[in-house]
Amino acid sequence: MPTSGSSSAAAVWAILRKECVSEWRTRYGLNAALLFAVTSLAGVSFAVGRLSDRVDVLAALLWVVLLFASLASLSHAFVREVEGHTLTMLRLVASPTAIALGKLLFNIVFLAVIEIVTVPLFVVLMGAPAIGGGFVLLLALGSVALACAATLVGAVIAQTRGRGALFAGVSLPLLLPVLAAAVSGTRAQWMGGSIAPDAKLLGAYAALLFAASLLLYDHLWED
Repeated sequence: MPTSGSSSAAAVWAILRKECVSEWRTRYGLNAALLFAVTSLAGVSFAVGRLSDRVDVLAALLWVVLLFASLASLSHAFVREVEGHTLTMLRLVASPTAIALGKLLFNIVFLAVIEIVTVPLFVVLMGAPAIGGGFVLLLALGSVALACAATLVGAVIAQTRGRGALFAGVSLPLLLPVLAAAVSGTRAQWMGGSIAPDAKLLGAYAALLFAASLLLYDHLWED
C-alpha cells in the first residue's frame, strides 16, 4: 500500500509533468521570455558594445534581464487553472501543497531553460568573463529564490482581479534582496573576490521563502 509520502511525491511529479506538457504544447511563456532576453541583449550590445572592463555593469545587466525575462511568464503559474475553472478539480486529486510544489519545480526548470540560452549569449555579446563554478552556484541559488517567490506570490493572487499588475507590486519587495545579493555575488565572482557572503544570503533567503510557502500553501485556497 502506498504511503502518504509516496502519494504526495507522485502528485508533485504529476503536476510537474502536466505543467511541462502544457508549456511545450503552447510555448507562449518560453517564447516570450526568450524573445525578451534575446532582444534586450541584442539591443544593448548594438548600442553600447562589449563591456568587458565594466563587470559591475555586466552583473547588474545580466540579472535584470533574467529577472524581467522570467517574471512575465512566472506570473501565470496558476492562471491556466483559474481561467479554465479547473483548479477545484485539480484539488480533488492533489493537496494545495503538492500542486504548488509541482509548479515550483516547473518554475525552476523553466528558469534553467531560460538561463541555458541567455547566459552563454550574454557572455558572447557583452564580453562577460568566463562562467565558473562560483557563478553557477549563484545562478542556481538565485533561480531557486526567484522561483520560490514567484510561485508563492502567484498562488496568493491567483484568484484576484488584475493579477498582472498585482503580481509585479507584490513580488518586487520579495525579489529585491534576491536581485541585490545576486548582482553583488556575480560582481565579486567576476572581480576575483569571495562570493561566500552573497551565496549564503541567497541560500538562506531561498530556504526562508520555501519554508514560508510550505506553511501558507494549505491555507491559500480555503473557501
